[in-house]
Amino acid sequence: YTLTRSSAASDVYKRQGLALAGHGRARCDADDDDAIDPTVMRLFLGFAPDSGEGRALYALSERLDLDDLAPLGWVPPENWHLTLAFLGEVGAQRLGELVSCVEEGLAGARACRQPLDRLSWFPAPEKARMLVVEGDLEPALETLHRDCVAALRREGFAIEKRRYRPHLTLARYRGSRRTFSPPPLPPVRAVPLSLEQLTLYESRPGTRAPVYTPLHQFELAR
Repeated sequence: YTLTRSSAASDVYKRQGLALAGHGRARCDADDDDAIDPTVMRLFLGFAPDSGEGRALYALSERLDLDDLAPLGWVPPENWHLTLAFLGEVGAQRLGELVSCVEEGLAGARACRQPLDRLSWFPAPEKARMLVVEGDLEPALETLHRDCVAALRREGFAIEKRRYRPHLTLARYRGSRRTFSPPPLPPVRAVPLSLEQLTLYESRPGTRAPVYTPLHQFELAR
């Protein structure tokens, strides 16, 4: 792999009449920035879909007709990603150490593919918090996740222990789960994600949705 600084944005998508530019820093309210502790960063590692995969995901989501059946907040396409590991709050002074840990975890790693071939209420219909598109965990991604998480835990980074399920969030449920009866979900055409560039993101509050700022990118060998 090769470590690079994040640069410009991906393609521009449109959803619900809004122009949504990819991966650049979106505008936040001044009050949001004032409330953020600059010594603490909320971080995660993830893979963003490329432009072709983004178009396929956009077409998939456009065909869904669920808004009358469930109160959903659709995730803007520039925020689409497949999470490898959620780190939560990390002190800014540990950023260099974190990057070194990811480098260690990626040693010998190669690019792979992860098909996303079904819609699901996540984490389960009776506990639905999100509408996702997911797929069975591919062996190559399973190894990548295991090695990266192990390297991070050895250095004391707190990584959640629940079973890893590769998924991409399309929408978040905004209603009461007590009264929610999840509607059935249609079959979809598989979208194979090319996992070639892993990104370390910082998450901050935004005006309409969280703002994900790329901090470092790791190119996997092909």
